[in-house]
Amino acid sequence: MYNVILWKDNGNEDIHVFNKKPTFKELYPLIGCDTIQILHGYDTEISNRTFDMYCDEESKMKNTTYPNKRATIAWYEWQKRTKRQCLPGDYVCGNVCIIKKVNVKLKDVA
Repeated sequence: MYNVILWKDNGNEDIHVFNKKPTFKELYPLIGCDTIQILHGYDTEISNRTFDMYCDEESKMKNTTYPNKRATIAWYEWQKRTKRQCLPGDYVCGNVCIIKKVNVKLKDVA
């Protein structure tokens, strides 16, 4: 099973459950896009490791004034950990999906 954690640009969070790993086709309506860009993030509430963040490749052309604060912070934290950097003032905007595998035990299903 997989949880898709959706960080919305308005600060809200939704969780969608999938029986198998979701495809891009299944992520498009959640993000609200036609083209996905994969960024990396780090947030200990999600994982103690780097994770992929799926976002709209064209989000800045559609929505330049509303950064996704949580995704931007996770992206900056990843950059800090990996000694990378972006252009000054750059940010992530729009909705962002994170796919997280969930280990289900047989007793949890019963």
